Amino acid sequence: MKPDFTRRGFVGAGVAAATLAPHAQALAGEQLRRTVRAAPSTVQLAPNDAPLTKIWVYGGATPGTELRYKRGDWLSATLANDLPQDTTIHWHGLRLPNAMDGVPALTQSAVAPGQTFDYGFDLTDAGTYWYHSHLKGWEQVARGLHGPLIIEETNPPDVDRDLTLVIDD
Repeated sequence: MKPDFTRRGFVGAGVAAATLAPHAQALAGEQLRRTVRAAPSTVQLAPNDAPLTKIWVYGGATPGTELRYKRGDWLSATLANDLPQDTTIHWHGLRLPNAMDGVPALTQSAVAPGQTFDYGFDLTDAGTYWYHSHLKGWEQVARGLHGPLIIEETNPPDVDRDLTLVIDD
């Protein structure tokens, strides 16, 4: 039996493969690597005539950038430390490999100023979580190093809107 193969089919398959190749990881469900940058910033907390307050932020804001995934995705994030002291990220409430838990001197080395650390793990449970510094939390979290992490259900409910509210004192 002769294969059902034509030159037109071969060229078409080649074009399709070349078009899809750069997107193969995304199509396979792997998330693009995100950078979570910890850095100093300032914010106006009091009336306009008060001085600016020095804070620390993830992604240029506090709370930090909302990280949103679907259950079963792979979290791939690089912590870039632009702070004047060591830091880590703890992924609060998640089941993950011990080496990704962000507890300095126990599950990972602290990330020094100017350095980076790559986090990567499966997101097995849907829910609303948060990520925060796990080094000198009384200072770093209090200065603003925290943010929401949302892991959506595989088949999320049909809603008009999904809002995340982070309240911090």
